[in-house]
Amino acid sequence: MHHAHFVADIAIVLGVGAIIAVLARRLGQPTILGYLFAGLIVGPYLPVPVFADVERVTALAEFGVVLVMFVVGLEFRIAKLLRVLPTAGLTGLMQVSFLIFCGFAIGRGLGWDPTASIFLGACVCISSTMVVSKVFEQREVAPDVRELVLGVLVIQDVIAIVLIAAMTGVAAGGGLAPTELALTLARLAGVLIAMLAGGLVLVPRVMKWVAGFESMELDAVVSIGLCFGLALLAESLGYSVALGAFIGGILVAESGLGERMEHAIQPVRDMFAAIFFVSIGMTVDPIEAWTNLPTALLVFAVVVVAQLLSVGVSGLLSGNGLRRSLTAGFSLGQIGEFAFILAAIGTGADVVPDSLQPILVSVAVLTAFTTPLAVGSAPRWVRAVDAALPRRLRSLITLYEEWLERVRARGAGATAPARKALRNLIIDAVALLLLLVIAAVVLPNAPRWLAHALDVTPELARIGVAVAALVIAVPFLVGAARNAVRYATLRAARLLGAPDASTPAMEVGSRALRAVILAVITAALGVPFTAALGFVVGVPYAAGAFLIGVAGVSVYIWRTAGRVDTELEAAVVQIGEALSTQPFGGPPSAHLSNPALISGLDDVVTVVITAECPAAGKTLAELNVRARTGATVIAVRRGTESATLPAGDQRLEEGDLLAMTGTEAALEAARRVLQGGDEQGEAGDLERATSDA
Repeated sequence: MHHAHFVADIAIVLGVGAIIAVLARRLGQPTILGYLFAGLIVGPYLPVPVFADVERVTALAEFGVVLVMFVVGLEFRIAKLLRVLPTAGLTGLMQVSFLIFCGFAIGRGLGWDPTASIFLGACVCISSTMVVSKVFEQREVAPDVRELVLGVLVIQDVIAIVLIAAMTGVAAGGGLAPTELALTLARLAGVLIAMLAGGLVLVPRVMKWVAGFESMELDAVVSIGLCFGLALLAESLGYSVALGAFIGGILVAESGLGERMEHAIQPVRDMFAAIFFVSIGMTVDPIEAWTNLPTALLVFAVVVVAQLLSVGVSGLLSGNGLRRSLTAGFSLGQIGEFAFILAAIGTGADVVPDSLQPILVSVAVLTAFTTPLAVGSAPRWVRAVDAALPRRLRSLITLYEEWLERVRARGAGATAPARKALRNLIIDAVALLLLLVIAAVVLPNAPRWLAHALDVTPELARIGVAVAALVIAVPFLVGAARNAVRYATLRAARLLGAPDASTPAMEVGSRALRAVILAVITAALGVPFTAALGFVVGVPYAAGAFLIGVAGVSVYIWRTAGRVDTELEAAVVQIGEALSTQPFGGPPSAHLSNPALISGLDDVVTVVITAECPAAGKTLAELNVRARTGATVIAVRRGTESATLPAGDQRLEEGDLLAMTGTEAALEAARRVLQGGDEQGEAGDLERATSDA
């Protein structure tokens, strides 16, 4: 009657899970919290007379991992990845690298070994698609914010698959030695290429042929069969079943039938995913969770703050503006399903502490509760940060966002010299990475050998080895810096004009864009290299190098922003003078062009305030146009007088003529805020903003 035990386990797990999940939904919380709490109830640690066998439920839970990863693959398409890379690629890379480094630092600070610490970093770097989707269902979020967040989640999914495969190799005994890790990644790349190349030849054709039968039964059976078949293949090659399932989903998605197949298997996926999360809850001892609560609170605080900082800063560098970047940072402040999959890999190989699982469950519960609150409070935080930012930074952010929008609309490709500079930059970066790997192998033993050969003290030998490593790295560092400057200069000249252009405004704009491009390159290379450096020389030294780099870039950006702000003041004066000559009675919205001004102010939109406009009678602080939309009011004309860069207490009246700058989307949103829109949502949004103010 072995099967009877499985029937009893499924009945208990799904029955209790359903009840608690319904209660969670009733309270407005994600169902994942209900499943985790249900696991506590049916697990062995609470004196509740309802028990399920942990080993049998864990075996069933593996089906949930496979099906969840298969559906993630179904939602992923190579074209989709290429589409989100320009806006979310840098953000996803910086966010994951920074969170891995923070998790690794916490683990080392707790006294964990490097393997356990890197597992903690991998577990906390991926956000929860389930939680984010649920929060976005419950709270209205701007479409551009939703696009950025979902784009970052796509990047995270790709990185998570690599992490699952790499950490499977580490857990299997490969360790974190650079040579073994490099071999693991090279083998992973070969397996991925082979499975994708072979699968793309066969799977899409088979799925299209099966779809011709118009049978949901065949859709489900064939797709699930393919899913488990590739999961078994990946496991036989030494990788996690999750990797094979994800590849299966990608192959089916490339047939164009991903949405149809997802609909066919969704009920089965949801059932086994519920069992998976219940099984996680069953492994948590409440007493142990309480004992590790201080650590869980530390991890929770780091996850929320680090996600906000990394996504906010990288979002700004990607040209997404303050509102989108900060709101995305609040939206992604949680850990997700991949954390438990990675933790299960480490636990199964006995390479992580037993406390990791309860810590992650506590953090998942806390972040699932705080994410809706954070998203709801995001507009207030955006207003506060926008008001606290120095004007020179606000000006640079506004203009930079508009510059990148023009670049994307124009599609201006890189010139041959710029491509050469970028190619050389990549070569220097790869060389530095290889030196880092070699240093990781050599540095532990080199001081001892040098001390014995030269008869010097161990401390002097360590200093000598460090100096030698630095001397070897200097040429590549100088080359990378030189090529980065050259690439940034050429790209800025291509997009906004040469630095020695005919007008001072064009020169300032080109130099400012070059500065921000350099900051983007520094961030794109610096954050991942800092994370790698932490594994080699230790967290304190890597963090010190990172802070020095951040300080240098910040000073450079600050000085550049000052020059932009000076030029902006002069340009705004000209706009104010031109605004004074604009005739009344024109169209409600028009353009005020002056090609001689700094890019971003050379084509300013004007808006007329009429008696019917919602903005009439309200101050700019009450409307809060810049924080809500990203557009900036740079001048207000009343009668024959024009006020440039108006303060927040400037009250708008009927007949006022406003000059604004920003991206097309920001200007359209600002126009609806000022003049009213056709949609009820805009009026409601304006009323809420006014009441908040």
